[in-house]
Amino acid sequence: MQQTHLLRYQEQDCSLTLREGIAEFHRYLAALGREQMRDKGSSRLLLEHDATHVIFGMDTTLEQEAGLDTWLLFGCQYQLSYLRGYGKLPEIKAVYEALVSELGWSLFPRLYWKTLGLKWRVFRQTRKMTRKWPFRFPDEWLDRPVNELRAEHGLVILNVDQRETGVPLAWSGVY
Repeated sequence: MQQTHLLRYQEQDCSLTLREGIAEFHRYLAALGREQMRDKGSSRLLLEHDATHVIFGMDTTLEQEAGLDTWLLFGCQYQLSYLRGYGKLPEIKAVYEALVSELGWSLFPRLYWKTLGLKWRVFRQTRKMTRKWPFRFPDEWLDRPVNELRAEHGLVILNVDQRETGVPLAWSGVY
């Protein structure tokens, strides 16, 4: 399902706190009929991933998820062993299984090819950042405005036109 309006966190000068931006992201998921994935125990992997959607201004279309992967790879500071834990979460495994079941393995090369321009635009923006975004950010940052966090990292997100990749790949979103 394609997004029909700009989310406030997708504005460069968003004055929402990171916590408020994440709440807006969760409302967006609910409007799509998707259940919010919640961390268990002391884990913060899902929260930290959701925060990257906000800080980098991306939604959850398959194309923007692919773009977010590029933001993470080149614009984030992370420990690979920690980040691998995200892919091992049962909820994330279920999403991938549903994608493959519905769209087949050919989805991944098609998605990569379709988003090559987006990935290049993201890569160029990551090179302009003055500091990489720490995937494991301090708790206090949840109460800081998104625009301040972006400014602190020299982060300029992509605008609507720059995020555009054509007709989105469709999938049911059911997992």
